[in-house]
Amino acid sequence: MNNDKRKKGVLVVILLAIISFGSFIATEPWYVSAASKYIKPNEFIKALVEELDLSVDSNHVDAAIKAGIVKDGEEFSSYLTRTEAAALLNRADEYLYGDTLDPKLVELTLEKRISDIRSIEEDKRPDVIKCYLKGFIKGYSNGKYSADRKFKGNIKMSYDGALKCIAMLKDRSLRAKISPDGQLIRTTNLPKNADKYPYILASYPNEYYDGWTFLFEGVTASTYDTETNQWKVRKLEHFKEWAYPFEIDKSTDIPNFAELKDKMLDVWVDKARTHLKTIFNADYRTIDEKWVETVLKTDYTYGYGKMEENTKKWIEKYVDRMKKNKTVIESDQIAIDRSSLYYYYGSYYLRTYVRYRVLSSEAVYENKTPYDTNDILYSSGHPICFNDFELGQWKECCFDICLGNYEAGNLGVMYVVFLEPFYTGRKGK
Repeated sequence: MNNDKRKKGVLVVILLAIISFGSFIATEPWYVSAASKYIKPNEFIKALVEELDLSVDSNHVDAAIKAGIVKDGEEFSSYLTRTEAAALLNRADEYLYGDTLDPKLVELTLEKRISDIRSIEEDKRPDVIKCYLKGFIKGYSNGKYSADRKFKGNIKMSYDGALKCIAMLKDRSLRAKISPDGQLIRTTNLPKNADKYPYILASYPNEYYDGWTFLFEGVTASTYDTETNQWKVRKLEHFKEWAYPFEIDKSTDIPNFAELKDKMLDVWVDKARTHLKTIFNADYRTIDEKWVETVLKTDYTYGYGKMEENTKKWIEKYVDRMKKNKTVIESDQIAIDRSSLYYYYGSYYLRTYVRYRVLSSEAVYENKTPYDTNDILYSSGHPICFNDFELGQWKECCFDICLGNYEAGNLGVMYVVFLEPFYTGRKGK
């Protein structure tokens, strides 16, 4: 009887095993299930051809070759990669609409906006750049305040993702938005001040836009009335005395400013970035004449004779002071975006983010005025609140950079306006 029970027990176990095994083999194997997440090149090409309503004589690949979407003899991976998808999508887009992108924007994006572009086959780089600029494939973030993104071209394209991209060919509203200088625009979770800017960058956090007011906000002007011999308070005149970034083209201080801005804005941004990169990286042991000249060439007085001479003397006095105080200051990130340009009372301002630390300084600020704080950070003679720091502590700050207007088109840094710091709470690296 015990033997019969054992036999029955074995039989039950065998039956359970068969049932379990049967259930297992009735479903897709794990490797088939994983593979089905990704799309094969012929499946993607077929979907493209059908979306474009191309005539198919023999097969979909031949139809795509005839339309110039697939190159004759072109080889693909077993499963479509993001690079291959980008190439096919861009060619399909050009089949529909032509090549309409500005070559200068394509070149700028190739140089500055895709951080891993060199990992992509050289002959496919233009297609990848154009696909990104057209908003088909956004890439991956490189972190807060980054100006470029990773494309990760060797990753396999998911089936669902591929079909979503194909749907963007005719419905452009589904595409990502890209700024005039090739950066991804954010359209969700926007800052409170979003309506004051022409766009909001994906990599710039809301604190960049919401953390402080514009310099003209809450400001009034006073006009002397000769008839009553009294001062009258009035509001600032819109466009004549102030303008938000989204409406900067309407500012009236410089004639035909919109045309000038389109031509010169990148130059102004580069000047401001170079200026900050220089003054936030100063070492008393290595500072030299080249450092002085770099600061001078980004100043608004550069090229104006006596004014330039006085500015150079001011810079050299800073160098003397920082050497005496053994000052070392360094930064590891500086971010400026052209969309932040605003106007206030005869000057134009750019907002910037800086992450920096003071490694060495013997400067003492007791009983000194704000004008003396440039013993550590160079400033153009204007007050910068810079006396609250701890050696070695990384600090994040935003600044407004005032661009002087001595001659239209030759704007340079007039001074830097400290806004407000926020700490990383971390010392050292």
